[in-house]
Amino acid sequence: MAASKTTIENVAVFDGHQLRYGQTVAFADGVIVADATGARTVVNGEGFYLLPGLIDCHVHVHDADDLALLARHGITTCLDMGTGNLAGLRALSASAGTCDIRSSGIPAIPHGSRLASRPGFPRRLLVTNADDAAGFVDDRLADGADYIKIMIELEGPDVAIVHALAAAARTCGRTSIAHTRSGAAVAKAVVGGVDVITHIPEDEILSDATLAQMQARSLVTVPTLVKTLLTTEQVPGAAPYTHLKGSVAKLHAAGVAILAGTDANKHATGISVTYGDSLWRELALLVDVGMSPAQALRAATSDAAMHFGLDDRGVIAPGRRADLVLLSANPVVDIANIKAVQRVWSNGIEVTQRAF
Repeated sequence: MAASKTTIENVAVFDGHQLRYGQTVAFADGVIVADATGARTVVNGEGFYLLPGLIDCHVHVHDADDLALLARHGITTCLDMGTGNLAGLRALSASAGTCDIRSSGIPAIPHGSRLASRPGFPRRLLVTNADDAAGFVDDRLADGADYIKIMIELEGPDVAIVHALAAAARTCGRTSIAHTRSGAAVAKAVVGGVDVITHIPEDEILSDATLAQMQARSLVTVPTLVKTLLTTEQVPGAAPYTHLKGSVAKLHAAGVAILAGTDANKHATGISVTYGDSLWRELALLVDVGMSPAQALRAATSDAAMHFGLDDRGVIAPGRRADLVLLSANPVVDIANIKAVQRVWSNGIEVTQRAF
């Protein structure tokens, strides 16, 4: 093991919870180890800052270049939120030194929605009533889905279907994630018993009643602030970012869990959210709504890993994956320093760096 061991010495470590100075971190065969002796490669970390690899909790990945770009920005895990080719998606992350990926596979689509109305949309993917829920979840598990995504739109589904899907996912040990863009959709997701809400209303600020229910159920949110901000800036007539910012500020003040996600997607209609740098901007926006830089970092490391059941990553500790980001400036003092990426290791393999 010594032949493959790397140590980073005298480095300031944000371990996923707090910043500690003068630390030594060793890893071998893709895993952080306690014994730092006998390393073949020694990195002088004096004046540098080491973080766990970042996790983007909402992306849409299309090819290996997307994963490589994420990795070069320090994002070593991404959570894909919808694909019709789950096997192909998994194959993309098989290469060493790139971003690891999890995915929902195909989301549950309500009958009559804009997605379902597209030419050639497979009818078998529609969840038209509560009785369809268990079969839909079984099909996604057979595909290898890591969690279940439910699209909640103006056209549906109704609360009974949301509840049935969330319950079926829970029975199978999977997290349920609701896509919501309106206050009504969030309310439906909360009543329906989902675990995670991705996107927060763009049409209104969350009501106190809905917020209280989210607190009571310990819901988790992935607001994708950067997606809405970019849309507001670039698309005429788009919903105002101020609604989302107000809602996320309320969520944070109420202690509702907030994770970092971007909705990065180069094929989105109307706007493209780029891979990697969008998460840097998301962290800055989380600080802007009231989080401390350390809290924002946890939203993309330890908290993200905990809420999505990624028990092997998200912190720097012996036995965890060697997903590591070395910075030349302190992100706990100023979250903008997250851009100061010098080196990245994904599962212990150094990521090839290129100019951003």
